Amino acid sequence: MVRLKDIAARLKVGVSTVSAVLNGKDYCYVSEAKKQLIRETAAEMGYAPKRMSRGIQGLPTNTIGVIGSLLSTPITSNLISQLCNLLGEHGYSVLQGDSNHEKPRERFLLNEFLARGIDGLLIHPCLTKEELELIIKGRMPYICFNHENFSGVNVTMNRRDSACMAVEHLITVHKHHKIGFVTSSKKSNLEKFEGFKLALNQHGIPFSNELCIEISNEFDTAAAVRKITASGLSAVFCSNDFIAGYLVKSLNAAGIKVPEDVAVIGFDGMDMICELVQPSLTSVKHPTSAVAGQMLQLLMQKLSGKEVEEKTYYIESELRIGQSCGCK
Repeated sequence: MVRLKDIAARLKVGVSTVSAVLNGKDYCYVSEAKKQLIRETAAEMGYAPKRMSRGIQGLPTNTIGVIGSLLSTPITSNLISQLCNLLGEHGYSVLQGDSNHEKPRERFLLNEFLARGIDGLLIHPCLTKEELELIIKGRMPYICFNHENFSGVNVTMNRRDSACMAVEHLITVHKHHKIGFVTSSKKSNLEKFEGFKLALNQHGIPFSNELCIEISNEFDTAAAVRKITASGLSAVFCSNDFIAGYLVKSLNAAGIKVPEDVAVIGFDGMDMICELVQPSLTSVKHPTSAVAGQMLQLLMQKLSGKEVEEKTYYIESELRIGQSCGCK
């Protein structure tokens, strides 16, 4: 096992200097070139800090915890990947825990991470703020993400305004007035549904329940095609790209041309779906990079002892233009 004094001996510097550099201490006044040499030598020699023992002593471990239903969607996986990269660039290791959005599992992970002495936490919680703080008890700063209704510090995209933007595109650019909302769960997509209705209202288009098409699952788009045909819809906004992609496929199979007969817009802007679908899918692009960047900025502020306003920090999105909406 490589120790600090082994690194110091090779470089002929003091152990305290090596310790200060590897722990990112502000009081270390050696040159940047020397700091870089110490870090590279430590990596080359295979030095691994005893983070858990540091946590037990109440010292920083340079470790951030990430808890959520991490593999539930490709968008979440992409966000977590970007967070890990950003944290790595700032010298932090990441401890990930998949809660599967279950409260007992989330409580277990919180207690486990606290026992390991993590410095901070990024979490997509199913627990309320009060339930979270009963466990954390001020022992570390935390930032929530992608939560639609959380009373603490929360970073998320503005789903309502993003949905409104997509439907407005269908109304103002392509002159559609008979537009439906297709989802596998209206309850899980209330902000998008509200944005859909807001766009209709702003343009004087009456809403009726038949405009909301709720299917049993993301793949049951044949049922959606039947309802679209029966309602005479000329365009639909889907709550995610999976539904939109399968819907385009089902419409094509039924001999209904996209976008000539029915225009389609999705939500998330996943390249792997938008480009595979024919015609290419227009979709609201999830601003994962901006969300990850804002989360990191707020967490760094908290870790440095700065005050952070407790509110939801909304990140705006943009429309990824394809051909399924009627754009060329």
